[in-house]
Amino acid sequence: MTICNHGITLLETHRRKQMPTFHSYKTQEEWLELRSQDITSTESSALFGLSPYVTEFELYHNKVGEQINSFVSTERMKWGNRLESAIAYGVAEDYGLIVEPFKEYVRHIECPRMGSSFDFIVSGIVTDFDGDNEFRQLFLAHGCGILEIKNVDGLIYNRKWQEKEAPDHIEVQVQHQLEVASMHWTMVCPLVGGNEAKPFARLYDPEIGRALREVVTNFWKMIEDGTPPQPNFARDAEFIIQLHQNAGGDVLDATGDEKVESLLKEYDLQGRIEKDADLRRKAIKAELLEYIGDASKVICGNMTLSATMTAETPPKVITTDMVGNEIGGRKGFRNFRLTVRGE
Repeated sequence: MTICNHGITLLETHRRKQMPTFHSYKTQEEWLELRSQDITSTESSALFGLSPYVTEFELYHNKVGEQINSFVSTERMKWGNRLESAIAYGVAEDYGLIVEPFKEYVRHIECPRMGSSFDFIVSGIVTDFDGDNEFRQLFLAHGCGILEIKNVDGLIYNRKWQEKEAPDHIEVQVQHQLEVASMHWTMVCPLVGGNEAKPFARLYDPEIGRALREVVTNFWKMIEDGTPPQPNFARDAEFIIQLHQNAGGDVLDATGDEKVESLLKEYDLQGRIEKDADLRRKAIKAELLEYIGDASKVICGNMTLSATMTAETPPKVITTDMVGNEIGGRKGFRNFRLTVRGE
């Protein structure tokens, strides 16, 4: 078998640029502290407007210390981490590769405050493996590569992935990792539905690498100058509302400000439209109920209306030392749910 040495010497086999800097960590808190100082591979897609999780405006305020939602590990993330090793070693066995964990945090040697974490590294190939594939050929041509594991729900894969193409934010993540690590290739491995691996290769794209260095540099320049990016008010609405949830300042007289006047009028209009729409929706519901009576389902062409009963929830009686009042509870009601096929 052929094996690359792990650690700092690993990147000596790559000729594209100088080695990045490696930073070890022992706890999640140490890892979070390292990544908070940089734009990481999971964040850089926000700088292109491609992240489904965070906008550039929100990322700016997070990095300057006005973070609203701190990092929380979900059950899905926990199980993803637990299954990561099994997926990595299983794929390595299927494709005649040698893989090992690559858990150091890495920083770009040339672009300040650009870093990345990694899953695994393809560090070698099994020489007596029966067969050949593109990943073994990439290792022979370019040396070690990155192995990026994605545990993907089947429905999510069908909606957001294509054959040998990840969603845009993951494609950016992969190129960011290659740029930071000074490597030539990645094996992207989505495990779909828990039982089907669909790996494909990505080569380093120097144009994307250049664009990443540029947007990261510009982002930190904005922070240095104290000039936040223009918000996307539709996507950033909840974040901005939380950011400005406190009041108590002076009265602001905006008389004569056409922009404020226009926004106030539109806000009032949308409120009235919403109220009218809610009233009309209730009226339509009442008219439908008058027509369908006690039917639990109505089929009309490609539309299906479910009108089943939601069971009543009795109130909870608190103990006598808590005054003895009843709290909670809910009367049963007709649950309306309209499904339109083909939309």
